[in-house]
Amino acid sequence: MKGLIAWFARNGVVANLLMITVVMAGAMTLPDIKKEVFPEMAVGVISVSVSYRGAAPEEVEEAVCIRVE
Repeated sequence: MKGLIAWFARNGVVANLLMITVVMAGAMTLPDIKKEVFPEMAVGVISVSVSYRGAAPEEVEEAVCIRVE
């Protein structure tokens, strides 16, 4: 590893070319990066729907809502 660093220290042009190559490769991949204004996230919410036709509100509360909760 010391030999590689010493070689780059002696050859500044090669080090600069490598740096330019890395920067250009990063600039070329920039349009492919996924950008989101509102990222997708899982929400811990459960929706329960129960139908009880013809029942009064009090019956629905006693027979369905309290048991589901």
